[in-house]
Amino acid sequence: MAAILIRALSRKETFDRDFRRAPVEIQNAAKNAIRDLMRCPQPSKLRMHSITGCFDPRILKIDVLANKSWQITFEMDGSVAILRRLGTHRNIDRSP
Repeated sequence: MAAILIRALSRKETFDRDFRRAPVEIQNAAKNAIRDLMRCPQPSKLRMHSITGCFDPRILKIDVLANKSWQITFEMDGSVAILRRLGTHRNIDRSP
């Protein structure tokens, strides 16, 4: 995967809704993952990768927790990362 430069973040309403509904500990972990994404877009601990079966190469996902049970999806628009969804691994794979 080519290097990604993220200069700004944007959020879709679906991400905001998912975030509000997530448990507090997941919200905190998501904030940390987003912070890490902004600092270094390809840290190995976030396991950034494209979504299996998704035909839009701009849509990527990162792990929120080390056990990979929660993930964030985002798409790149130039150097802006647009946060799309926050959810469990199972839910993200069903609707990125």
